[in-house]
Amino acid sequence: MRRLAIAALLGPLLALPATAQAAPTALLPESFKDFAFDQHPGTLLPRDVRLRDEAGHTVTTASLFDAGKPLVLVFDYFRCTTLCGVVLGDLAAALVQVPLTPGKDYAVMAVSIDPEDGPADAAVLKARHFDRNPALAGAIHPLVGDPADQGHEVRRLAAAAGFPYRFDEATGQYAHPAGVVLVSPGGTVSRYILGIGYDPTDLRLGLVDASRGAVGSVADHLLLLCYGYDPAQGRYNAEVGRLMQATGAVSILAVGLLLWRATRRPGKG
Repeated sequence: MRRLAIAALLGPLLALPATAQAAPTALLPESFKDFAFDQHPGTLLPRDVRLRDEAGHTVTTASLFDAGKPLVLVFDYFRCTTLCGVVLGDLAAALVQVPLTPGKDYAVMAVSIDPEDGPADAAVLKARHFDRNPALAGAIHPLVGDPADQGHEVRRLAAAAGFPYRFDEATGQYAHPAGVVLVSPGGTVSRYILGIGYDPTDLRLGLVDASRGAVGSVADHLLLLCYGYDPAQGRYNAEVGRLMQATGAVSILAVGLLLWRATRRPGKG
């Protein structure tokens, strides 16, 4: 995971077009640590941030937070040619494998950090990564800032979520971390899934966790008994002790059910 984290940080700087690679970057290697997520679980995100969707309509963060479902919040810039496409492509591929219903059990909120991105760029992003799956396309909200505020509102939302980014004039690229933020209904930061190449199980458990039990099957909630969230790695790991406890509880319930059924059988005579 350490290599994955380093790759996530270096991606915006190393995976550049040839013309950008020739230009000296203003970001030094020792500053890479400044572009890791500053995790703020439990933080209430600002509800008054005004954004625009792919049709140019104004959307407030409150309208998405109050929809009654957990959100996958991802910050990117839509005309990026390096890491951003990987993050969104991997996210879409993983969500297809998550046994939850897009739009009903969760939604995706993709926010551009580039003030130059507009509604047309948001529409292109949605078509590129999500339109292959109609259900998933209906759950994605690609959002851009208002050009009048020069990116101030998006930066306010990103700062609250702990997502640092900086524009490098020399390369014309943004340096930023890779990962997604899972947000509970109401707008509270729940979990961070870090890096790229997302495990559908991490997203599944994270969304069930973020929903506070409102979504997911009995199997999903049993899995949460067996897995523990590791904030350092930004993923869920199986915990042997919890797994044994959950297995024992299920065994006890099964035995109890058998005894109850035996006592309910009519006697022979």
